[in-house]
Amino acid sequence: MRDPIPPPLQQRLAAVAALLMLAPLGTHAADTRFGVDAELTYDTNVNRAAWANEEKSDEILAVEGHAARSFKLSPRSGAVVRGGLRLREHREFGDLSNLAALGRAAYRFQPSPGYTGAWIELAGTAEVLRYRDSGLRDGYIVTGTASVGKHLTDRIRLGAGLGLDEREGKDGDLYDLSTTRAWLTLDYRVTPGITLYGSTTWIQGDQVFTANHLATQSQLIPYADVIVADPAFADAFGGAPVTAYRMEATTMLFEAGVNIPIRRNQALDFGASWFESEADQGGAKYDGATYRIGYLYRFR
Repeated sequence: MRDPIPPPLQQRLAAVAALLMLAPLGTHAADTRFGVDAELTYDTNVNRAAWANEEKSDEILAVEGHAARSFKLSPRSGAVVRGGLRLREHREFGDLSNLAALGRAAYRFQPSPGYTGAWIELAGTAEVLRYRDSGLRDGYIVTGTASVGKHLTDRIRLGAGLGLDEREGKDGDLYDLSTTRAWLTLDYRVTPGITLYGSTTWIQGDQVFTANHLATQSQLIPYADVIVADPAFADAFGGAPVTAYRMEATTMLFEAGVNIPIRRNQALDFGASWFESEADQGGAKYDGATYRIGYLYRFR
């Protein structure tokens, strides 16, 4: 049996609950939309171990409440702003449980009118993270993206984009991360309601690896920019902190899923992803997969 929820987490749950209870009150605002997302994820390598025998899995429950408002700027352009709170609870590694405040602003322009006309989007996001007991990971993430998209038919939609991500950690330099992303997406509407989707993402830049295995460490130590002890996974290694390494690496991420509406304002979302990250020097790598089920509710 797990320990009772500690007071700091109770306060986080109360904050999310307050946001969700207030959400229906805003449905009278003409252009404001409110929603709740709940997601259960299984991660096969949550510690991003570079040696397969040290991989640890975990189940993560996430609940997010958010509000978004749209602005029509011209017949061919508009903007959307969105803010929210997200709570993530890790079943095995409770120190990784966290609360995040989220914000996003996007501008979209369609050069040529029409359903099959391509659109261009510029967006920026900010995320402030507070972990239950992992000061290494506390901090913030800011992102800038540019993307394009187009409906090829009434069933098929393609997208592509580039993004820059900057993360700053509160304690130490391990999670001071800078990455560049490029991605391709494909959506296929099987029926008027059910949509299959997939994406491929290439990421270049800083990644965090972990390893206690001596042979694996020999691949990481000469090329790591930062090496620190990470106590978040100590319970899985006899109480000893694992060693974490910040490395320049190339990462590939593949995702596929299906979105299934169950009512007019509700849907289920099933997805799976596979990731592999290989250090630019030394040959060290980690890989893994995630499997998730989500529930989406929109108040309007």
